[in-house]
Amino acid sequence: VITPNEGIFSGSSAVVSLADGPANDQLLRDNVSQNIMFKRPGGFRSRAYPNSLMGVIALIRQTFLDTQWYQKAQQAYASNPSGQDRPEANASLEALASTIQGTQPVLFNVENDLNFLRALKVIKEFGIRAWVVGSGHEYRRLETIRATGVGVILPLNFPKAPEVDSPEKALNVSLLELSHWDAAPGNPKRLYDAGVTFVFTATELKKAGDIRKHVQKVIERGLPETAALAALTTAPANLLGVDEQLGSIDAGKLGHLVVTDGALFENKTKLFDVWVDGQRYEIEKKPRIDPRGKWQVILMLPDERTQTLRLKLTGEVKKLSGSFLRDSTSIKMKKVELDHKRLSLSFPGDSLGFDGVILMSGRVNPTSLAGHGQLPDGRRFKWSADSKEPIESKEAESKETPEKQELKQAPLFELGAYAFSKPPEQPEHILVRGATIWTSGPQGKLENADMLVKEGKIAEIGTNLEVPSDAVIIDVEGKHITPGLIDAHSHSGISQGVNESTQAVTSEVRIEDVINNNDIAFYRELAGGLTVANQLHGSANPIGGQNSVIKLRWGASPEELAIKDAIPGIKFALGENVKQSNWGERFTTRYPQTRMGVEQIIRDRFKAALDYEKEWGKYNSVKNKQRVIPPRRDLKLEALLEILHGERLVHSHSYRQDEILMLVRVAEDFGFTIGTFQHVLEGYKVAEALAKHGAGASTFSDWWAYKFEVYDAIPYNGALMHDVGVVVSFNSDSNELARRMNLEAAKAVKYGGVREEEALKFVTLNPAKQLRIHHRVGSLERGKDADFVVWSGSPLSVYAKCQQTWIEGRKYFDIEQDLEMQKQVKAERARLIQKVLASKDKGKNDGHSKGSEPAR
Repeated sequence: VITPNEGIFSGSSAVVSLADGPANDQLLRDNVSQNIMFKRPGGFRSRAYPNSLMGVIALIRQTFLDTQWYQKAQQAYASNPSGQDRPEANASLEALASTIQGTQPVLFNVENDLNFLRALKVIKEFGIRAWVVGSGHEYRRLETIRATGVGVILPLNFPKAPEVDSPEKALNVSLLELSHWDAAPGNPKRLYDAGVTFVFTATELKKAGDIRKHVQKVIERGLPETAALAALTTAPANLLGVDEQLGSIDAGKLGHLVVTDGALFENKTKLFDVWVDGQRYEIEKKPRIDPRGKWQVILMLPDERTQTLRLKLTGEVKKLSGSFLRDSTSIKMKKVELDHKRLSLSFPGDSLGFDGVILMSGRVNPTSLAGHGQLPDGRRFKWSADSKEPIESKEAESKETPEKQELKQAPLFELGAYAFSKPPEQPEHILVRGATIWTSGPQGKLENADMLVKEGKIAEIGTNLEVPSDAVIIDVEGKHITPGLIDAHSHSGISQGVNESTQAVTSEVRIEDVINNNDIAFYRELAGGLTVANQLHGSANPIGGQNSVIKLRWGASPEELAIKDAIPGIKFALGENVKQSNWGERFTTRYPQTRMGVEQIIRDRFKAALDYEKEWGKYNSVKNKQRVIPPRRDLKLEALLEILHGERLVHSHSYRQDEILMLVRVAEDFGFTIGTFQHVLEGYKVAEALAKHGAGASTFSDWWAYKFEVYDAIPYNGALMHDVGVVVSFNSDSNELARRMNLEAAKAVKYGGVREEEALKFVTLNPAKQLRIHHRVGSLERGKDADFVVWSGSPLSVYAKCQQTWIEGRKYFDIEQDLEMQKQVKAERARLIQKVLASKDKGKNDGHSKGSEPAR
């Protein structure tokens, strides 16, 4: 199958014969599939759209929507051309029409298991038929892949053995990398056991001819030979729709055959012929004469002397070796060479009493040898030999069938260090007993109190609570309990680009499309008591991408992390970043380049969204829609309309007071309220305006002077805004800082004298209010989610340690459990490093190995 290899929508593939002849004569089937790659054309530094993975996915979604629109527009115009402008012809959308109609599959080429899930999401959204070229990581997502029924094309480019031959090199190799090296050859067996349809491809191998060697590795890991053969014959023929021509040896099918001297996947089997369309291609000529074996040799030496020897010839026919045996003495040949039917030998003469080398040559017959020789002194002699044991009798015994190995792979480590193999258990009842509870709610801070959790929700908080008989009791006397902490500005767990930085308006891109649920940052943040994060697009655009509000349910799928009833949001940005002040001299042409232009492009796009709404309103009022060309769906403008309708919150990167006021005025002109100003380091200057507008402020506790537009930042900013009624939160904007959000809250006490209970709300209830999820999280109250943290002491103390973190009544972090997992990780690393050091393929890399994210 020939497939194009550049671009996101890279074109259609074709099945071709590899027989000799004109290329046009070798086409067996064209337009087999449309091919899509999650590939950023120029990488993240490119100025061409898209330069992020979320931009790639947005482009794919918009293109499929355009294809649907194109079909409807053409049909509507054809049925009613009068009074309508003829839609422009578009060959690209026309070519994609068959994918939307279901008559042509789409082939997604993915780099890792998360991109496989992202492909499945697109497949489901548009109801298209599809196959996926996998990455070798499919064993991590078996159940999801099996449930979809999507066919998988498996590359056999197993990762090279990591370099661990020194302690320093070993430190640089993650457990995830070690684990995948060990597990990758067993991937097909795991898919086979799960009932997933798959075929093999050599496309990622350095040498396509090595595919049989790689299939042997797969068989060694337990895949039945019949399944391996099917993955190279019947299964691809069925998948590609050419099963009436190819895939099996049947009357009427094309003459495509492979001829070997033994079972195809045995180690020493030789490939002799490949037949394509009835044409024979000789791979390795089978020798007409094979002299290997044991012979009885008679040397007729001068002076009527005769010498009887035993000759043993071994090795390959092209590279023979051998020895004479005289009594118990072995005489190793210096040279053995076969040229057609003539055999040449040379060996030391001292074993026969001659000083020098004896030369012999003769004609090879099936059961006899005969020829002449020359002694070291130049005298000639004749010799002959009779076959005693030909090589054929032993050859069958030397064939080695790959020994099947039991697949030993610890599921705990398939997603990397500290990964959960399944969600933590959720006891029906949990009683947290004897703690100081910081509720961040109406009850305030309670001493020596209890909290009862039922089915993941808080049932009651008080003293001397009645204990259900089946309750799991957590005795935390002397310790402190807080709500789970919330980070209102996070970039953790975002794959291949936080910014889609190529355009000024990228409201079509979505963080939810690129969540990396395996990011080790999530586990580390759980270890600091964080339970909720607002994943934001970066600040490269006046109007950026859509956010994602998640719970840190470590081990859950990307979709399972989402808080489903959170109001969607979007990132806006103001100031130096969006006018590209510090991007370098290559970036001076994208509009806008001034703060004035930033305001105008935001206003312009909101007006365009209102025009878009009117256009759809006009169309929706038409009764017979089949005869009217519909408006084209625009993902950018749809997101902006949701803002105007109050269905999507704006979270705007901001620093200077003038820009903050500008965006407030724009919002009020268009009738919506800003959700939060992010960073907002001059918010203290316009705090009354923020409070009057109703915008939240999510700021840094004590960052300032790191660029010109933040020179007026002060650490009292949060407290001053809080004092005039602004809902204030402190955020991280950093994977590292997100591990210590409790100490960020403490800074509100130091800088501004905020009461401790109110300061804690800066990282609990207040960000929950800003994200409109305070009905579920942010405080410990009856009916809310049981998201809570157990601290060794006051959460605002630098000496306090997070000991346990719970989400919805499930324990996602435990400091004691973490110590045990550290031991397990260390032991597993040591085991795998020893396995690498003992492996035969150490350091070998037979092709481009697709990546995994992240490494840990």
